[in-house]
Amino acid sequence: MHIPEPAYHSEEFSSRMTVFVAEIVCLMCTSRIGIALDNRWPPVSTVLFQAQGSTELRRVALEGLRCPDCGGNTVPAEVTTRLLRRERPSHVDDVPRRGRPPKWLVAQRAAARALDANG
Repeated sequence: MHIPEPAYHSEEFSSRMTVFVAEIVCLMCTSRIGIALDNRWPPVSTVLFQAQGSTELRRVALEGLRCPDCGGNTVPAEVTTRLLRRERPSHVDDVPRRGRPPKWLVAQRAAARALDANG
């Protein structure tokens, strides 16, 4: 089971921490309701919940969650532990370089400028 994409942008979790991801299903009709996330399991009061077919996370009380189809009670079917890591992108090419450029690059740029001036 994967961590939902909105959890990576949530301010509720630190940049690197262990989270519990639980698949929530209905006890009566066994349909999948959504995914619950929290930093401990069982949760104390509320969890971050992503409903089936939704792209947003919202904070709900897990014991008050009901099936939207039949109104039945819900239960976590599968609980897994995942490492949530939000790291900075490693795009080192976007960062300006410091210092003098190499001689071959200076020559290449000068040749390109000369070609543009003549051309």
